[in-house]
Amino acid sequence: MPKLDSFTLEIKTGAKAGPEIPSFAINGFPLEFDSAEGNTQPGETIVLTGSPNSYPHSLVVIGPQNGQPAWDIESITATYDCSLMEPYTIRMGAVTLDDESNLNFWNEPPLPVFDV
Repeated sequence: MPKLDSFTLEIKTGAKAGPEIPSFAINGFPLEFDSAEGNTQPGETIVLTGSPNSYPHSLVVIGPQNGQPAWDIESITATYDCSLMEPYTIRMGAVTLDDESNLNFWNEPPLPVFDV
């Protein structure tokens, strides 16, 4: 398992707005993002950066909290910067988060490719 130095999330909101500035959790420990640009209003995009410097088993965007309305996410692009390897990017489709759900966006790095 690689050490995750930092990551960037680009989240495009669908029809229902999300929390003003979301938070995340790594291995169950909630944290704030290091930076946020944009917003989570309908049709808008927010770019979030985190620097956990840890070995993730889970990495989640925390959904709306108690009684807040659901958040429609149209798409997410996650770029991971792990120690001793090239950064890699994954893309995810639509999802709705509510006060009972979070989104685990951790994806292991791709396997190395080589000629034999």
